[in-house]
Amino acid sequence: MSALARIHKGGRISSMQLQSGLRELETLWARIDLHSVTAEVLHHAELAAIDHALRAYDSLHLATALRFTEIDKVAFACWDRELREAAREHGFALVPAQI
Repeated sequence: MSALARIHKGGRISSMQLQSGLRELETLWARIDLHSVTAEVLHHAELAAIDHALRAYDSLHLATALRFTEIDKVAFACWDRELREAAREHGFALVPAQI
């Protein structure tokens, strides 16, 4: 939601596109399983922050995705160039393929 609000504020999408995007995001959120952040994930987030010079939430995003790769194949969705590069270094398929 933050990304949509920011690009709307920057004039890159219209108010109609913002509202449509927010509705679609709400639909997607309703289908997402939530998981607690564990001490192990936080530790890996600390390492990601140091290894890749990532912001706190970005390092948590990467660490969480890495945890899920132990269970299943994971595609990594983000639009931040630094976070995408860190995810690429860990072998994730990136969504979208290019930004």
